[in-house]
Amino acid sequence: MPLAQYRDSYWFPSGILAANVEARVFPLSSSALAQLWTDVTGTTALPNPLFTNGAGVLEFWAEEGEYWIHIDTESFRVQVGSPDVDVFEVASATLSTGVLWGGSMLVNAGNPLAVDVDALVGYVVDVLTDPVRPTIRRVSAPAQTVVLDAAAQARTLTWFVMDANGVLTQQAARPGNVQARTHIVLGIVAQAAGAIYEIEAQPVILAQPGNQYFDLVESLRPFNISGNVVSPNGANLMLNVSAGTAYARAFNHFLSGVLTNNPHVASSAGQSPAQWRYSLRNTVVFPPLTNLVDRANYDLNGVLTPVGGGANTSTVQRVWHFPTTIPANEFAIQYGQSTYSSLSAAINAIGSGTFVPHPELSAAGVLVAYIAVTRTATNLSDPTQAMIITPGKFATP
Repeated sequence: MPLAQYRDSYWFPSGILAANVEARVFPLSSSALAQLWTDVTGTTALPNPLFTNGAGVLEFWAEEGEYWIHIDTESFRVQVGSPDVDVFEVASATLSTGVLWGGSMLVNAGNPLAVDVDALVGYVVDVLTDPVRPTIRRVSAPAQTVVLDAAAQARTLTWFVMDANGVLTQQAARPGNVQARTHIVLGIVAQAAGAIYEIEAQPVILAQPGNQYFDLVESLRPFNISGNVVSPNGANLMLNVSAGTAYARAFNHFLSGVLTNNPHVASSAGQSPAQWRYSLRNTVVFPPLTNLVDRANYDLNGVLTPVGGGANTSTVQRVWHFPTTIPANEFAIQYGQSTYSSLSAAINAIGSGTFVPHPELSAAGVLVAYIAVTRTATNLSDPTQAMIITPGKFATP
């Protein structure tokens, strides 16, 4: 492990500097004295115990980590080397106003207009009054029963919020962005005809913020940021896809095995012509790569079926993009699942009706295009034969 420098001043409770006082240094989880050095090279050892200097300063080099320092009758837990962290600064910058634990809300068993609020611990963080030195107030409130006040009994919905002093307030207004930072939001109570009929605890949850981010992005699924535009390759049944970027959780955490500093945004170089694999709604093994749009077939209840009807009978296919560095795995097209009497009818049906996305495609892929195409098309650039439509960021497949 690399060596790091430790240097700090010590003094007695009386305020007198602890000059020339013996100090013993131990690794955090060991009773053996630590190896100490004079400088970063680690060539010249220091004695342990050692002494503070005439100004009460203790200085040495040691492997990065945590240590116990014993001076006189006191013990000090210290960090040598990185991270060089001001705990207060980090807490004030990363902690939010909200509930750490507790705060559940239930209708009181004996009073239909009262709420039993469970004991809670939360924090109110004020970064506005003094941005250089924000204040953090820990709020510990006991369990309490709160009767709806007269104003709350005269309306349907009431919000419960708590200030930094643990004082609970009932209000009609939904807490906004500002109040969610100055008060702990507990939840909402609904009453009618003299009785509470619904309670929803809706706090800002402080526990596991990383998993809360996971919850959000998994529900949104991957989405396109820029580019990845699908267009006709020419007067044929092939496609071009432009370079682009997509947001997909952790897809770019490692790039070809190398850790990156941009873990969720994956770039693609584009393809001309593009290649892809076709999929039905329930495909288990995907077919080989192709670069030709199969306009003559569709997905009929999971079975690949010829598109019947007249020459203008059309389907709508979906193009999925996967944020990967392997071109052969970058695209898949899912067959349409309905037929339409004309190309215009197919275009008008996009985003409506019933469509069953393949679960693996919709879970990991980005929907980048709809292809409305007639069953006899030979030229995707001909608007009477096909139309390629770019979906919105969170479009319905």
